[in-house]
Amino acid sequence: MVNLSDLSLFPYRDDPGHPHARNAEVVECAVRAAADEMTRALGEGFTIVLGGDCTLVAGTVAGASRKLGQPVGVIYIDADADLNTPDTSPSGYLNGMALALALGRGPEDVTSAGGPPPAVVPDHVALVGFRALDPGERPVLGDLGLALPASAARRLGMRVAAALALDGVGNEDGPILVHLDVDVIDAAEMPAKQYLTPGSGLAYAEVSDLLTAIVASPRVIALEVTEYDPSRDPQGEHARKIASLIVRAAGRRLHA
Repeated sequence: MVNLSDLSLFPYRDDPGHPHARNAEVVECAVRAAADEMTRALGEGFTIVLGGDCTLVAGTVAGASRKLGQPVGVIYIDADADLNTPDTSPSGYLNGMALALALGRGPEDVTSAGGPPPAVVPDHVALVGFRALDPGERPVLGDLGLALPASAARRLGMRVAAALALDGVGNEDGPILVHLDVDVIDAAEMPAKQYLTPGSGLAYAEVSDLLTAIVASPRVIALEVTEYDPSRDPQGEHARKIASLIVRAAGRRLHA
């Protein structure tokens, strides 16, 4: 295992001058940096990326596709769909538009920062574990390869959900990047998040089983974990839980 580098910090601000696309210039810089670093990281093999907010995905998948020279699919495990655009977002914050940005929907300077948009096409995306959906996001769900809410994933079981996610990424058995927002874990078990999504989330053990089953696939070339907030975890308890989650899911890949 090689620790390649840390990217520069790109702090957010309220940015009241751009209420429909806050901090777009900051996100543009972060997406470009993530894409460039991803092209280097994948040269070392299986890659783990620690964020950062969810807009990271627009850069990492773009960089992965650039490095591999072929379309890279995304399994997006998140409590939110992140499919808003500046026209539909209630808040204007781009982390609620992260998957849309990867799909080429949003401010052009951001969607093109990692390379020619879109970084990924809808039927190469499996969205798993969401429990919140804004009205403006609903029309896009039907275009995705899979949209499996948390309630359905729990009912089916994590092994079945993992198989559906892998099958739902329609890039002809091509490479997959797995995106995990820690808010997919129920807030009672994972409160180390700036914005907690209401509703019943998946249990920590369920997410661990889901992630482990997905990452076991040889199609998976990278895992990114986002939205952990250390300021809400002063003792590091939840950081250790996230580390355990990653080690269980990806440990064998790192030693391969």
